Amino acid sequence: MKQRFSSKIAPSRLAATIGRLGWLLLSAAVVFPAACSGETSTGEKKETAKEVAMNTLGTAEQIRLDEPRLSVRLPVATTGPAAERLRQALAEPAARFSAELVLDGITVSKPPGVMFNVYLSTAGPNSRRQYVGTLSFFGVDHRSGPVDLHSRTFDVTERLQALKGKDPQLPEIQVVFEATDGTANSTTEKVGSLLNRQAGLRVGSVRLQVQGKP
Repeated sequence: MKQRFSSKIAPSRLAATIGRLGWLLLSAAVVFPAACSGETSTGEKKETAKEVAMNTLGTAEQIRLDEPRLSVRLPVATTGPAAERLRQALAEPAARFSAELVLDGITVSKPPGVMFNVYLSTAGPNSRRQYVGTLSFFGVDHRSGPVDLHSRTFDVTERLQALKGKDPQLPEIQVVFEATDGTANSTTEKVGSLLNRQAGLRVGSVRLQVQGKP
């Protein structure tokens, strides 16, 4: 007996399929920039809370991105095992350790209208900065409601080396978020009006940590 297959899809199954596709698009939007900016993959290894604490050098928490430009001081420990591993990572090109900037707890409720470039910067006058990566929100729409995005992890060893220069110690560091429309001539002044300040965009924590190289 030949089996017959209907080409019609029940509305409930169609809605479920579309919903899954929407989440796949959102996931792709978060993961794809990682391949472009040297961002390391998250989720391959789960660290324990103790390991995270031992490897962490500084943390900034509860960051609200409702302005086109925001600078957040990142206090970095100068003593202890993690600080010594960071010193090795910045002083020796072949060191067994690398420095990582981790953005956890990223949430958004509505399209922000812009992307955000992330920089590491020195504090004070005549500040210097290094580009880290870009947060994009493709796939978030007005019907999404509160959405938890994947954490982002960036290797920032070379960025910190550049900011340190020939100084014996790493200077005071800030994490800078700047709104962008993704074009080469984008400025915060130009795109500030595009930012949806009611998007509910939050970063739960920004963490600087050291990790051993595989």
